[in-house]
Amino acid sequence: MPKRILFLLLTAIAARVSAQSVLDAYLRIGLDSNLALHQRNFDCQRAGLDLRRARSLFYPQAGFSSQYTVANGGRSQAIPIGDLLNNVYSTLNQLTGSNKFPQVANQSIQFLPNDFQDTKVEISLPILNTDLLHNKEVSSETVNVRRAEYEVYRRDLVRSIRQAYYQYLQAGKAVDIYTAALVSVKENRRVSEKFVENHIATREIVLRSQAQVSQVESALIEAENDRRNATAYFNFLLNRPLDSPILTDPSLLTAAPSGDGARSAEGARSAEVAAVAANSVAPAVNGGAPAVGAITGREELTRLRSYQRILQSNLKWNRNYLIPRLNAFYDIGYQGFGFHFNGDQFYQLAGVNLSWTIFKANDNKYKIQQARIDIDAVGEQYRQLTQQLTLEQQTALNNYRSAMEALRALADESGSAREAYRLAERRFNEGQALQVELIDARTQMTSAEIRYSLGRLAVLNRAADLERATAAYKF
Repeated sequence: MPKRILFLLLTAIAARVSAQSVLDAYLRIGLDSNLALHQRNFDCQRAGLDLRRARSLFYPQAGFSSQYTVANGGRSQAIPIGDLLNNVYSTLNQLTGSNKFPQVANQSIQFLPNDFQDTKVEISLPILNTDLLHNKEVSSETVNVRRAEYEVYRRDLVRSIRQAYYQYLQAGKAVDIYTAALVSVKENRRVSEKFVENHIATREIVLRSQAQVSQVESALIEAENDRRNATAYFNFLLNRPLDSPILTDPSLLTAAPSGDGARSAEGARSAEVAAVAANSVAPAVNGGAPAVGAITGREELTRLRSYQRILQSNLKWNRNYLIPRLNAFYDIGYQGFGFHFNGDQFYQLAGVNLSWTIFKANDNKYKIQQARIDIDAVGEQYRQLTQQLTLEQQTALNNYRSAMEALRALADESGSAREAYRLAERRFNEGQALQVELIDARTQMTSAEIRYSLGRLAVLNRAADLERATAAYKF
Protein backbone atom coordinates (compact mmCIF):
# COMPACT_ATOMS: atom_id res chain seq x y z
CA MET A 1 0.00 0.00 0.00
CA PRO A 2 2.72 2.61 0.79
CA LYS A 3 4.30 2.09 -2.65
CA ARG A 4 0.92 2.48 -4.32
CA ILE A 5 0.24 5.70 -2.40
CA LEU A 6 3.65 7.04 -3.37
CA PHE A 7 2.93 6.35 -7.03
CA LEU A 8 -0.46 8.09 -6.84
CA LEU A 9 1.22 11.13 -5.31
CA LEU A 10 3.76 11.15 -8.11
CA THR A 11 0.97 10.99 -10.64
CA ALA A 12 -0.88 13.88 -9.01
CA ILE A 13 2.14 16.21 -9.19
CA ALA A 14 3.51 14.99 -12.50
CA ALA A 15 2.76 18.29 -14.20
CA ARG A 16 4.70 20.24 -11.59
CA VAL A 17 7.89 18.21 -11.23
CA SER A 18 10.95 17.95 -13.45
CA ALA A 19 12.16 14.79 -15.10
CA GLN A 20 14.99 14.38 -12.66
CA SER A 21 12.64 14.71 -9.67
CA VAL A 22 10.59 11.83 -11.09
CA LEU A 23 13.70 9.75 -11.71
CA ASP A 24 15.00 10.47 -8.21
CA ALA A 25 11.68 9.30 -6.80
CA TYR A 26 11.91 6.12 -8.85
CA LEU A 27 15.46 5.57 -7.61
CA ARG A 28 14.24 5.83 -4.03
CA ILE A 29 11.42 3.38 -4.73
CA GLY A 30 13.87 0.95 -6.32
CA LEU A 31 16.34 1.21 -3.45
CA ASP A 32 13.53 0.57 -0.97
CA SER A 33 11.74 -2.28 -2.74
CA ASN A 34 14.17 -4.17 -5.01
CA LEU A 35 14.07 -7.84 -4.00
CA ALA A 36 17.69 -8.63 -4.84
CA LEU A 37 18.80 -5.68 -2.72
CA HIS A 38 16.64 -6.95 0.13
CA GLN A 39 18.40 -10.30 -0.11
CA ARG A 40 21.78 -8.64 0.32
CA ASN A 41 20.40 -6.69 3.26
CA PHE A 42 19.44 -10.00 4.85
CA ASP A 43 23.04 -11.14 4.38
CA CYS A 44 24.20 -8.03 6.24
CA GLN A 45 21.78 -8.72 9.07
CA ARG A 46 22.94 -12.34 9.35
CA ALA A 47 26.57 -11.24 9.44
CA GLY A 48 25.74 -8.75 12.20
CA LEU A 49 24.09 -11.49 14.25
CA ASP A 50 27.12 -13.74 13.73
CA LEU A 51 29.29 -10.98 15.19
CA ARG A 52 27.01 -10.68 18.22
CA ARG A 53 27.20 -14.42 18.73
CA ALA A 54 30.99 -14.32 18.53
CA ARG A 55 31.09 -11.63 21.21
CA SER A 56 28.68 -13.53 23.45
CA LEU A 57 31.08 -16.48 23.66
CA PHE A 58 33.39 -14.44 25.92
CA TYR A 59 30.75 -14.32 28.66
CA PRO A 60 30.05 -17.11 31.17
CA GLN A 61 27.83 -19.88 29.89
CA ALA A 62 25.37 -21.61 32.22
CA GLY A 63 23.40 -24.76 31.61
CA PHE A 64 21.06 -27.05 33.53
CA SER A 65 21.02 -30.81 33.13
CA SER A 66 19.37 -33.71 34.90
CA GLN A 67 20.00 -37.39 34.31
CA TYR A 68 18.33 -40.47 35.79
CA THR A 69 19.48 -44.01 34.97
CA VAL A 70 17.99 -47.46 35.50
CA ALA A 71 20.27 -50.40 34.78
CA ASN A 72 20.35 -54.18 34.99
CA GLY A 73 23.26 -56.40 34.11
CA GLY A 74 26.38 -55.31 32.36
CA ARG A 75 29.90 -55.38 33.75
CA SER A 76 30.42 -55.90 37.46
CA GLN A 77 33.34 -56.24 39.87
CA ALA A 78 33.38 -58.98 42.53
CA ILE A 79 34.74 -57.94 45.97
CA PRO A 80 35.55 -60.99 48.21
CA ILE A 81 34.73 -59.31 51.49
CA GLY A 82 33.38 -62.54 53.02
CA ASP A 83 36.46 -64.53 52.11
CA LEU A 84 38.64 -61.85 53.63
CA LEU A 85 36.72 -61.21 56.89
CA ASN A 86 34.68 -64.30 57.82
CA ASN A 87 37.67 -66.26 59.22
CA VAL A 88 38.73 -63.24 61.21
CA TYR A 89 35.18 -62.74 62.51
CA SER A 90 34.93 -66.42 63.51
CA THR A 91 38.16 -66.22 65.49
CA LEU A 92 36.98 -63.08 67.26
CA ASN A 93 33.67 -64.72 68.16
CA GLN A 94 35.53 -67.71 69.67
CA LEU A 95 37.82 -65.47 71.68
CA THR A 96 35.00 -63.31 73.00
CA GLY A 97 32.56 -66.17 73.40
CA SER A 98 29.91 -64.20 71.58
CA ASN A 99 28.36 -63.62 68.16
CA LYS A 100 29.22 -59.97 67.86
CA PHE A 101 30.92 -60.50 64.53
CA PRO A 102 28.43 -62.05 62.09
CA GLN A 103 29.44 -63.64 58.86
CA VAL A 104 29.31 -61.40 55.71
CA ALA A 105 28.77 -62.35 52.10
CA ASN A 106 30.97 -61.56 49.19
CA GLN A 107 29.89 -58.40 47.31
CA SER A 108 29.58 -57.56 43.61
CA ILE A 109 29.52 -53.92 42.35
CA GLN A 110 27.66 -53.22 39.11
CA PHE A 111 29.30 -50.61 36.86
CA LEU A 112 26.00 -49.41 35.41
CA PRO A 113 24.30 -47.44 38.20
CA ASN A 114 20.70 -48.40 38.91
CA ASP A 115 18.18 -45.86 40.21
CA PHE A 116 20.83 -43.12 40.00
CA GLN A 117 20.26 -39.42 39.37
CA ASP A 118 22.55 -36.47 38.66
CA THR A 119 20.94 -33.01 38.59
CA LYS A 120 23.22 -30.00 38.29
CA VAL A 121 23.82 -26.48 37.04
CA GLU A 122 27.12 -26.05 35.20
CA ILE A 123 28.82 -22.68 34.66
CA SER A 124 31.80 -22.38 32.29
CA LEU A 125 34.00 -19.41 31.48
CA PRO A 126 36.77 -19.14 28.87
CA ILE A 127 39.91 -17.68 30.42
CA LEU A 128 42.35 -17.98 27.53
CA ASN A 129 41.08 -19.04 24.10
CA THR A 130 42.59 -17.66 20.88
CA ASP A 131 39.88 -19.39 18.84
CA LEU A 132 37.26 -17.03 20.25
CA LEU A 133 39.38 -13.96 19.45
CA HIS A 134 39.88 -15.18 15.90
CA ASN A 135 36.20 -15.92 15.50
CA LYS A 136 35.27 -12.39 16.62
CA GLU A 137 37.78 -10.75 14.24
CA VAL A 138 36.59 -12.81 11.27
CA SER A 139 32.93 -12.11 12.07
CA SER A 140 33.65 -8.39 12.33
CA GLU A 141 35.34 -8.28 8.93
CA THR A 142 32.59 -10.44 7.43
CA VAL A 143 30.13 -7.71 8.41
CA ASN A 144 32.27 -5.20 6.47
CA VAL A 145 32.37 -7.55 3.47
CA ARG A 146 28.60 -7.92 3.42
CA ARG A 147 28.10 -4.17 3.77
CA ALA A 148 30.50 -3.52 0.89
CA GLU A 149 28.68 -6.06 -1.28
CA TYR A 150 25.41 -4.37 -0.38
CA GLU A 151 26.77 -0.96 -1.39
CA VAL A 152 28.19 -2.35 -4.64
CA TYR A 153 24.81 -3.75 -5.61
CA ARG A 154 23.08 -0.52 -4.60
CA ARG A 155 25.26 1.43 -7.01
CA ASP A 156 24.71 -1.16 -9.73
CA LEU A 157 20.97 -0.94 -9.09
CA VAL A 158 21.02 2.86 -9.43
CA ARG A 159 22.72 2.53 -12.81
CA SER A 160 20.31 -0.19 -13.92
CA ILE A 161 17.26 1.88 -12.94
CA ARG A 162 18.64 4.95 -14.71
CA GLN A 163 19.41 3.05 -17.90
CA ALA A 164 16.08 1.20 -17.81
CA TYR A 165 14.29 4.55 -17.45
CA TYR A 166 16.27 6.03 -20.32
CA GLN A 167 15.53 2.94 -22.43
CA TYR A 168 11.82 3.40 -21.74
CA LEU A 169 12.00 7.05 -22.80
CA GLN A 170 13.89 6.14 -25.97
CA ALA A 171 11.38 3.40 -26.80
CA GLY A 172 8.57 5.93 -26.38
CA LYS A 173 10.43 8.39 -28.59
CA ALA A 174 10.81 5.70 -31.27
CA VAL A 175 7.04 5.12 -31.13
CA ASP A 176 6.47 8.86 -31.61
CA ILE A 177 8.88 8.96 -34.55
CA TYR A 178 7.24 6.04 -36.32
CA THR A 179 3.78 7.41 -35.52
CA ALA A 180 4.71 10.71 -37.17
CA ALA A 181 6.26 8.81 -40.09
CA LEU A 182 3.04 6.82 -40.47
CA VAL A 183 1.06 10.05 -40.75
CA SER A 184 3.47 11.26 -43.44
CA VAL A 185 3.35 8.08 -45.52
CA LYS A 186 -0.44 7.91 -45.28
CA GLU A 187 -0.61 11.51 -46.49
CA ASN A 188 1.76 10.56 -49.29
CA ARG A 189 -0.53 7.68 -50.21
CA ARG A 190 -3.54 10.03 -50.27
CA VAL A 191 -1.70 12.49 -52.53
CA SER A 192 -0.61 9.62 -54.79
CA GLU A 193 -4.19 8.43 -55.12
CA LYS A 194 -5.25 11.96 -56.12
CA PHE A 195 -2.53 12.01 -58.77
CA VAL A 196 -3.84 8.74 -60.19
CA GLU A 197 -7.45 9.97 -60.11
CA ASN A 198 -6.40 13.10 -62.02
CA HIS A 199 -4.35 11.00 -64.49
CA ILE A 200 -1.16 12.82 -63.46
CA ALA A 201 0.62 9.57 -62.48
CA THR A 202 0.23 5.84 -62.87
CA ARG A 203 -1.03 3.44 -60.19
CA GLU A 204 2.43 2.20 -59.33
CA ILE A 205 3.00 5.27 -57.14
CA VAL A 206 -0.01 4.22 -55.03
CA LEU A 207 1.48 0.75 -54.64
CA ARG A 208 4.81 2.24 -53.58
CA SER A 209 3.00 4.46 -51.08
CA GLN A 210 1.11 1.48 -49.68
CA ALA A 211 4.37 -0.45 -49.31
CA GLN A 212 5.79 2.47 -47.33
CA VAL A 213 2.71 2.49 -45.09
CA SER A 214 3.08 -1.24 -44.40
CA GLN A 215 6.79 -0.84 -43.70
CA VAL A 216 6.25 1.95 -41.19
CA GLU A 217 3.34 0.09 -39.56
CA SER A 218 5.60 -2.93 -39.06
CA ALA A 219 8.32 -0.75 -37.52
CA LEU A 220 5.72 0.92 -35.30
CA ILE A 221 4.48 -2.46 -34.01
CA GLU A 222 8.04 -3.45 -33.15
CA ALA A 223 8.68 -0.11 -31.43
CA GLU A 224 5.52 -0.49 -29.33
CA ASN A 225 6.64 -3.97 -28.31
CA ASP A 226 10.03 -2.57 -27.30
CA ARG A 227 8.27 0.01 -25.17
CA ARG A 228 6.19 -2.65 -23.45
CA ASN A 229 9.32 -4.68 -22.74
CA ALA A 230 11.12 -1.60 -21.43
CA THR A 231 8.14 -0.85 -19.19
CA ALA A 232 8.12 -4.38 -17.81
CA TYR A 233 11.87 -4.37 -17.08
CA PHE A 234 11.77 -0.98 -15.38
CA ASN A 235 8.86 -2.05 -13.16
CA PHE A 236 10.66 -5.32 -12.42
CA LEU A 237 13.62 -3.37 -11.01
CA LEU A 238 11.20 -1.39 -8.83
CA ASN A 239 9.35 -4.55 -7.69
CA ARG A 240 6.04 -3.28 -9.07
CA PRO A 241 3.42 -4.88 -11.34
CA LEU A 242 5.05 -5.17 -14.76
CA ASP A 243 2.34 -3.14 -16.50
CA SER A 244 2.39 -0.23 -14.04
CA PRO A 245 2.36 3.17 -15.78
CA ILE A 246 5.58 5.19 -15.75
CA LEU A 247 5.80 8.94 -15.37
CA THR A 248 7.87 10.51 -18.14
CA ASP A 249 9.26 13.83 -19.23
CA PRO A 250 10.42 13.86 -22.86
CA SER A 251 12.81 16.75 -22.19
CA LEU A 252 15.53 14.19 -21.49
CA LEU A 253 15.35 13.16 -25.14
CA THR A 254 14.39 16.48 -26.74
CA ALA A 255 16.66 19.10 -25.15
CA ALA A 256 19.21 20.54 -27.55
CA PRO A 257 22.75 19.25 -26.97
CA SER A 258 25.19 21.75 -25.51
CA GLY A 259 28.44 22.58 -27.21
CA ASP A 260 30.41 22.41 -23.96
CA GLY A 261 32.03 19.04 -23.41
CA ALA A 262 31.16 19.19 -19.73
CA ARG A 263 27.43 19.67 -20.50
CA SER A 264 25.35 16.93 -22.05
CA ALA A 265 21.99 16.44 -23.66
CA GLU A 266 20.48 14.49 -20.82
CA GLY A 267 19.53 17.60 -18.86
CA ALA A 268 20.62 19.39 -15.76
CA ARG A 269 20.98 16.37 -13.51
CA SER A 270 23.02 14.34 -15.98
CA ALA A 271 25.21 17.36 -16.58
CA GLU A 272 25.75 17.59 -12.85
CA VAL A 273 26.63 13.89 -12.75
CA ALA A 274 29.11 14.38 -15.55
CA ALA A 275 30.67 17.32 -13.77
CA VAL A 276 31.02 15.37 -10.54
CA ALA A 277 32.47 12.44 -12.43
CA ALA A 278 34.84 14.68 -14.33
CA ASN A 279 36.04 16.23 -11.08
CA SER A 280 36.67 12.83 -9.58
CA VAL A 281 38.81 11.89 -12.55
CA ALA A 282 40.27 15.35 -13.16
CA PRO A 283 43.65 14.04 -14.36
CA ALA A 284 41.87 12.12 -17.10
CA VAL A 285 40.18 15.29 -18.33
CA ASN A 286 43.60 16.89 -18.61
CA GLY A 287 44.89 14.05 -20.71
CA GLY A 288 46.46 11.82 -18.09
CA ALA A 289 45.40 8.71 -16.23
CA PRO A 290 42.99 9.13 -13.33
CA ALA A 291 44.67 9.37 -9.96
CA VAL A 292 44.52 6.28 -7.79
CA GLY A 293 43.22 8.42 -4.94
CA ALA A 294 40.02 8.95 -6.91
CA ILE A 295 39.02 5.30 -6.44
CA THR A 296 40.28 4.54 -2.94
CA GLY A 297 36.75 4.91 -1.58
CA ARG A 298 35.20 2.35 -3.93
CA GLU A 299 33.27 -0.37 -2.15
CA GLU A 300 35.00 -3.04 -4.24
CA LEU A 301 38.33 -2.06 -2.68
CA THR A 302 36.79 -1.90 0.78
CA ARG A 303 35.51 -5.44 0.36
CA LEU A 304 38.94 -6.69 -0.75
CA ARG A 305 40.65 -4.95 2.18
CA SER A 306 38.27 -6.76 4.55
CA TYR A 307 39.18 -10.08 2.91
CA GLN A 308 42.82 -9.19 3.44
CA ARG A 309 42.24 -8.50 7.13
CA ILE A 310 40.45 -11.85 7.46
CA LEU A 311 43.49 -13.60 6.01
CA GLN A 312 45.78 -11.67 8.35
CA SER A 313 43.63 -12.84 11.26
CA ASN A 314 43.98 -16.42 9.99
CA LEU A 315 47.75 -16.00 9.92
CA LYS A 316 47.81 -14.71 13.49
CA TRP A 317 45.54 -17.54 14.59
CA ASN A 318 47.81 -20.14 13.00
CA ARG A 319 50.80 -18.62 14.74
CA ASN A 320 49.06 -18.88 18.11
CA TYR A 321 48.94 -22.68 18.06
CA LEU A 322 51.49 -22.74 20.92
CA ILE A 323 49.15 -20.78 23.19
CA PRO A 324 47.14 -23.18 25.37
CA ARG A 325 43.40 -23.00 25.91
CA LEU A 326 42.28 -22.50 29.48
CA ASN A 327 38.68 -22.74 30.66
CA ALA A 328 37.11 -22.71 34.13
CA PHE A 329 33.97 -24.51 35.26
CA TYR A 330 31.78 -24.76 38.35
CA ASP A 331 29.10 -27.41 38.95
CA ILE A 332 26.50 -27.39 41.72
CA GLY A 333 23.78 -29.98 42.11
CA TYR A 334 22.55 -33.27 43.59
CA GLN A 335 23.84 -36.74 42.84
CA GLY A 336 23.00 -40.14 44.29
CA PHE A 337 20.69 -43.16 44.25
CA GLY A 338 17.08 -42.13 44.14
CA PHE A 339 15.73 -38.60 43.97
CA HIS A 340 16.61 -37.21 47.36
CA PHE A 341 17.46 -33.53 47.15
CA ASN A 342 19.05 -33.34 50.57
CA GLY A 343 22.41 -32.68 52.14
CA ASP A 344 23.61 -36.23 51.46
CA GLN A 345 23.26 -35.82 47.68
CA PHE A 346 24.28 -32.16 47.44
CA TYR A 347 27.69 -31.50 45.87
CA GLN A 348 29.84 -28.73 44.38
CA LEU A 349 32.63 -29.18 41.85
CA ALA A 350 34.95 -26.51 40.44
CA GLY A 351 38.06 -26.67 38.32
CA VAL A 352 40.01 -25.54 35.30
CA ASN A 353 40.60 -27.27 32.00
CA LEU A 354 43.90 -26.84 30.15
CA SER A 355 44.34 -27.98 26.56
CA TRP A 356 47.68 -27.57 24.80
CA THR A 357 48.64 -28.90 21.40
CA ILE A 358 52.35 -29.74 21.46
CA PHE A 359 53.04 -31.61 18.23
CA LYS A 360 51.12 -31.92 14.95
CA ALA A 361 53.89 -32.93 12.54
CA ASN A 362 54.45 -29.38 11.17
CA ASP A 363 50.78 -29.02 10.24
CA ASN A 364 50.61 -25.51 11.74
CA LYS A 365 53.84 -24.54 10.01
CA TYR A 366 52.34 -25.40 6.65
CA LYS A 367 49.14 -23.53 7.51
CA ILE A 368 51.20 -20.41 8.28
CA GLN A 369 52.91 -20.65 4.91
CA GLN A 370 49.56 -21.06 3.16
CA ALA A 371 48.15 -18.02 4.99
CA ARG A 372 51.12 -15.91 3.86
CA ILE A 373 50.56 -17.00 0.26
CA ASP A 374 46.87 -16.10 0.51
CA ILE A 375 47.73 -12.63 1.85
CA ASP A 376 50.21 -12.04 -1.00
CA ALA A 377 47.60 -13.21 -3.52
CA VAL A 378 44.99 -10.78 -2.16
CA GLY A 379 47.58 -8.00 -2.29
CA GLU A 380 48.08 -8.70 -6.00
CA GLN A 381 44.30 -8.76 -6.49
CA TYR A 382 44.06 -5.37 -4.79
CA ARG A 383 46.65 -3.85 -7.12
CA GLN A 384 44.95 -5.45 -10.12
CA LEU A 385 41.54 -4.20 -9.02
CA THR A 386 42.95 -0.70 -8.52
CA GLN A 387 44.23 -0.70 -12.10
CA GLN A 388 40.95 -2.17 -13.33
CA LEU A 389 38.87 0.51 -11.64
CA THR A 390 41.20 3.21 -12.94
CA LEU A 391 40.77 1.81 -16.45
CA GLU A 392 37.00 1.66 -15.93
CA GLN A 393 36.93 5.34 -15.00
CA GLN A 394 39.08 6.35 -17.96
CA THR A 395 37.00 4.22 -20.36
CA ALA A 396 33.71 5.56 -18.99
CA LEU A 397 34.92 9.13 -19.38
CA ASN A 398 36.15 8.49 -22.93
CA ASN A 399 32.88 6.79 -23.86
CA TYR A 400 30.89 9.70 -22.45
CA ARG A 401 32.86 12.32 -24.34
CA SER A 402 32.70 10.23 -27.52
CA ALA A 403 28.91 9.87 -27.17
CA MET A 404 28.62 13.63 -26.77
CA GLU A 405 30.62 14.26 -29.95
CA ALA A 406 28.58 11.67 -31.84
CA LEU A 407 25.34 13.23 -30.61
CA ARG A 408 26.27 16.62 -32.03
CA ALA A 409 26.95 15.00 -35.41
CA LEU A 410 23.65 13.11 -35.24
CA ALA A 411 21.84 16.35 -34.42
CA ASP A 412 23.19 17.92 -37.61
CA GLU A 413 22.23 14.82 -39.60
CA SER A 414 18.71 14.79 -38.19
CA GLY A 415 18.18 18.50 -38.91
CA SER A 416 19.49 18.17 -42.46
CA ALA A 417 17.37 15.08 -43.15
CA ARG A 418 14.25 16.77 -41.79
CA GLU A 419 14.79 19.84 -43.99
CA ALA A 420 15.53 17.64 -47.00
CA TYR A 421 12.26 15.79 -46.52
CA ARG A 422 10.33 19.03 -46.16
CA LEU A 423 11.69 20.30 -49.48
CA ALA A 424 11.16 16.94 -51.23
CA GLU A 425 7.57 16.77 -49.95
CA ARG A 426 6.79 20.26 -51.21
CA ARG A 427 8.30 19.54 -54.62
CA PHE A 428 6.40 16.22 -54.81
CA ASN A 429 3.10 17.89 -53.95
CA GLU A 430 3.82 20.43 -56.69
CA GLY A 431 4.55 17.63 -59.16
CA GLN A 432 8.21 18.62 -59.51
CA ALA A 433 9.79 15.58 -57.81
CA LEU A 434 9.58 11.85 -58.32
CA GLN A 435 7.98 9.67 -55.70
CA VAL A 436 11.20 7.73 -55.22
CA GLU A 437 12.87 10.96 -54.13
CA LEU A 438 10.16 11.55 -51.53
CA ILE A 439 10.39 7.96 -50.28
CA ASP A 440 14.15 8.18 -50.03
CA ALA A 441 13.96 11.51 -48.18
CA ARG A 442 11.35 10.18 -45.76
CA THR A 443 13.36 7.01 -45.08
CA GLN A 444 16.49 9.03 -44.44
CA MET A 445 14.62 11.40 -42.13
CA THR A 446 13.09 8.58 -40.08
CA SER A 447 16.41 6.75 -39.87
CA ALA A 448 18.20 9.95 -38.85
CA GLU A 449 15.64 10.68 -36.12
CA ILE A 450 15.94 7.13 -34.78
CA ARG A 451 19.74 7.36 -34.79
CA TYR A 452 19.54 10.73 -33.04
CA SER A 453 17.23 9.24 -30.40
CA LEU A 454 19.60 6.33 -29.93
CA GLY A 455 22.47 8.82 -29.72
CA ARG A 456 20.75 10.60 -26.87
CA LEU A 457 20.16 7.26 -25.19
CA ALA A 458 23.86 6.49 -25.58
CA VAL A 459 24.77 9.80 -23.90
CA LEU A 460 22.41 9.08 -21.02
CA ASN A 461 23.74 5.54 -20.61
CA ARG A 462 27.37 6.70 -20.77
CA ALA A 463 26.59 9.34 -18.13
CA ALA A 464 25.12 6.59 -15.91
CA ASP A 465 28.22 4.46 -16.50
CA LEU A 466 30.43 7.40 -15.59
CA GLU A 467 28.44 8.04 -12.43
CA ARG A 468 28.85 4.35 -11.52
CA ALA A 469 32.57 4.25 -12.32
CA THR A 470 33.26 7.25 -10.10
CA ALA A 471 30.78 6.26 -7.35
CA ALA A 472 29.37 9.80 -7.64
CA TYR A 473 25.79 8.99 -6.61
CA LYS A 474 25.06 10.06 -3.03
CA PHE A 475 22.67 7.82 -1.11
